[in-house]
Amino acid sequence: MGTLDLSKLTRPERSGQDGMVSPQASRFRSRMPESAKRHTFLRRKVLGPAREAEVNPNRSEVRDISNTTAEIKTLVLEMGAKVVGVAKYDPRFVFRDATVCGHTRVVVIGMSMQFDQMIDIGPPSQAEVHRVYYNLDDMAVRLARYIGSYGYRARAQTNAGDFPLPAYAYLAGLGELGKHGSLISPELGSAFRLVAVSTELPLEIDGPKDFGIDEICKHCNLCTRFCPGEAISSEKQEVNGVSRWHVDTPACRPWFYELYGCKLCLTVCPFNARGLGKDTFKVVADDIREAKDAKGMVALISERSGETFEVPDSDAGSDMSDKDV
Repeated sequence: MGTLDLSKLTRPERSGQDGMVSPQASRFRSRMPESAKRHTFLRRKVLGPAREAEVNPNRSEVRDISNTTAEIKTLVLEMGAKVVGVAKYDPRFVFRDATVCGHTRVVVIGMSMQFDQMIDIGPPSQAEVHRVYYNLDDMAVRLARYIGSYGYRARAQTNAGDFPLPAYAYLAGLGELGKHGSLISPELGSAFRLVAVSTELPLEIDGPKDFGIDEICKHCNLCTRFCPGEAISSEKQEVNGVSRWHVDTPACRPWFYELYGCKLCLTVCPFNARGLGKDTFKVVADDIREAKDAKGMVALISERSGETFEVPDSDAGSDMSDKDV
């Protein structure tokens, strides 16, 4: 993955833009815990409109790019992020329905989830997802405003932003795309979420790195075996001119709605054994051995939760413009 060929890259389409709302999606939202609903409101109605930073007309010229980069990264980590990197702004990664701006850099931020909450397939996991996304969006808006005080344009890039966050996280050297379609970090495993800030502030670029993750994913099929929708392929596909791991979203979506956002593929990912949740992953490892496959894992979750999870209708609509719903 560190040598990913981007020579034929084309701008991606944003998923879920047809506006369809399925009964299953509506049920999914009705089952969300109250804290998740509040965080969703804050993100969409309060932080969303504040994405674009006000720019100080009295610009502070950057004379030492290295020091400025270090300052920005330190600020982000002090806000509560676990990892941060800088990528070059590349218009080829911008969604086709978004406007390419004159920014030159993208600061990408990663925040870990509480692994014991994430592996709960139910309301607690939903609450944790939205807690983390809210904190990330808040960080991004604050960072954009801080950069704006320098006299440089900046825009918070959330899940509803101008480009796919995993792509820029890869470009910023935070990890590699896993077979399950999400970024894998050498420090955080798969149990983390992303946000970014694009800007014209001069910053040092980190660039993509080869951590050996892609090679391991080639030979590991845990996420494939434990995906109840059989949405994860064992082979790479060419998407937008790039050969990469790809998830069949229509196959994933029904189970995503049924299992409170699912996350089974992220939960069983063995890279979590190296991350911050490595102690908790021992419990997951026991479940993997007991369940053996997706069907067994769904049955195990059903037994523990007391809920009956039915095989969802594959035609469940496509209202997933935000993957964090």
